[in-house]
Amino acid sequence: MAGSLQDQLLNIGLANKSQAKKAKENKRKQAKKKKSGQAVEDSGVQIQADLERQRQEKQARDRELNQKREEERARRAALAEAKQLLEQHATAVPEEGPMDYNFVHNRIIKTLHLDRTQHTQLSRGTLAIALLEKGYGLIADDIAARIEEKDPSLVIRIQPEPEADPDDPYADYKIPDDLMW
Repeated sequence: MAGSLQDQLLNIGLANKSQAKKAKENKRKQAKKKKSGQAVEDSGVQIQADLERQRQEKQARDRELNQKREEERARRAALAEAKQLLEQHATAVPEEGPMDYNFVHNRIIKTLHLDRTQHTQLSRGTLAIALLEKGYGLIADDIAARIEEKDPSLVIRIQPEPEADPDDPYADYKIPDDLMW
């Protein structure tokens, strides 16, 4: 057998032409690196380094995916807790009431028909408006604050008037929010 080992492997059928070409190319690259003064890495060390890098990348992707899953699970749990609080504490708004209360929801003015005590409590901020599956309801403001932490889209809280400026020249001329015309 006068041929090279590569030719012998090709003749026997243990290697194909593409494998031989790849081996020749790698050998040429290593010789070129050696000639230019660069250190030639051992292919086994390089393979292990590649495997380690791939393993670390996979771990990073897995950690990121798990973190996203945990965030989604926590968001769903908070939403379920908020809906449960609404179901337990919200009271339905009567269809008819002596007083109308107007408020804005999604840039549309809505009207609730309330009795005087509900209207006063809502105006002062001790009650809040809850968005139920079948319309609107009323809920205590402290519970509405807890729901708002979890999902602000489920409640409409009425903020009481801020403290008036002591130097305001019109301080004596208050206009009440619950004024009926």
